[in-house]
Amino acid sequence: MSAVNSWRKLKKLSLSELNLLVRSLLLLPLTAVCIKLFGFRRLYAAIAFPNKKWYYSEPIKKDIYVITRMVSLASNRGLYRPNCLQKSLVLLWLLRCQGIESDLRIGVRKQDGSLEAHAWVEYEGDVLNDSSDVEERFAPFAGAIGPVGVKSL
Repeated sequence: MSAVNSWRKLKKLSLSELNLLVRSLLLLPLTAVCIKLFGFRRLYAAIAFPNKKWYYSEPIKKDIYVITRMVSLASNRGLYRPNCLQKSLVLLWLLRCQGIESDLRIGVRKQDGSLEAHAWVEYEGDVLNDSSDVEERFAPFAGAIGPVGVKSL
């Protein structure tokens, strides 16, 4: 995609979409640094605060789609190339900031003699930031991964 086409697409984004894109661009590398400094468990516990439903009484599917799209755009077009765990943590946090309860899922597989892990986010059982067949490629843990010390709702 040329720079001109990218600029035209960027100009078509609404102000709220631009806000989410900028937040995603900043949060992705910050998440990587925080994982290195504090570890996954502490960062996840900080992100997975109980849902306060600050903005909406009921999640709106359009908001979920927009947030997922902006995190994906920042991941694919930004200067920093995050891994699946970093992308999923940022998506989870931005969704929860909008009062949208979602789950972090982690799956594993053995390929070419080595163990591989993969992270993704689900909303009401629907995979948001990966293809719907991710559970066929990676055997997920029995349930959503919950942070230590935070009760699930």
